[in-house]
Amino acid sequence: MPDGAAFCPACGRIQPPGPGEDHFATLGLPREFALDPGELDRRFRELSRRLHPDRFARAEPRERRISLDRATRLNDAHRALRDWRARAAYLLRIAGTDVFAEGRTFADPDFLEEQLEWREQLALANADGDADRLDAIARDARERLRRLEEDVARRFADERWYSDLNVDIARRLSRARYYDNIVADAERASAAARSR
Repeated sequence: MPDGAAFCPACGRIQPPGPGEDHFATLGLPREFALDPGELDRRFRELSRRLHPDRFARAEPRERRISLDRATRLNDAHRALRDWRARAAYLLRIAGTDVFAEGRTFADPDFLEEQLEWREQLALANADGDADRLDAIARDARERLRRLEEDVARRFADERWYSDLNVDIARRLSRARYYDNIVADAERASAAARSR
């Protein structure tokens, strides 16, 4: 982030966020899916030090409020952009497609049958107390998440994503959410089976 975004270039005082400042601007990063995680974390740490409310403890009340607001926004931005799923959903929301809006679904008919198969495998392995099979289900779901991330990255790299591919990306994010749940359920069931 250039100093002028958070601090006045003339007087050096902290400034409130500009209208429409998004998470990318908060961190001084380009608005794109392909972010370098190391650069994201480096910028977050650097800005956290500069904007932390403790640095403004003796400042006037207005500056203390701005510092607190900026620090909160910085934490929110880092949280939203460090996870590929949250970053993709955020980019889609900026483009006008709120993936996780209440009542919004991106049904994927091809995926419905696969979901039933996953749930059946999980239920059978859980009923049998088969921790090894549950671990295999979790590994398989994590691998599918990895492949989905690569697929979503390719789709965001396509310049048409903004207009043509956002529903397609949203469907993949819905799948990712499902795989996250499978991983969590399988790991929880595996731990319970091993503790018996």
